[in-house]
Amino acid sequence: GHYTVYLPAYDDKRLLKVLKQIPDIQWQVFSKHSKKLLGEKNVTIQPIDNDAFIASMASCDGVLCGAGFETPAEALFMKKKLMVIPMKGQYEQQCNAAALKKMGVPVLKSLKQENIRKIEAWINDGDSIEVNYPDITEEIIKRLIALHADAEPVVQKAEVEMYSVKKFR
Repeated sequence: GHYTVYLPAYDDKRLLKVLKQIPDIQWQVFSKHSKKLLGEKNVTIQPIDNDAFIASMASCDGVLCGAGFETPAEALFMKKKLMVIPMKGQYEQQCNAAALKKMGVPVLKSLKQENIRKIEAWINDGDSIEVNYPDITEEIIKRLIALHADAEPVVQKAEVEMYSVKKFR
């Protein structure tokens, strides 16, 4: 029944100002700017704590975060509703946001008053994006072994040559 928020580019004041305007939602904000737990109306701001963050994400209805790699990837893997706001001036985040947008993830340019309706629409109408990343590790290993089955064992040869050099010095 809550939404997890991690937007380190925004200070707590801005986050409170915007998120309080969506009063029907409980927001659990994790902030690098906060040293203690703060609560105001429907918004809880707490210092970053890995265990608390994981617990919040595991039990949330959705995640509002930057467009880095880890948090959006975890949210998608956990089949959580996701909305991202890429950090300005961060090329990687802009690229990630473009890729996420192609996948159907809503992307906002900034956390401003004018985007409150978009956040509300995402809460009310948005779906989680189904991403299927099958575990093909075993298949990849088999292909690599088959590809290099006839290759000379390079490591062993190098070790023998190194031993020979040391022995005759």
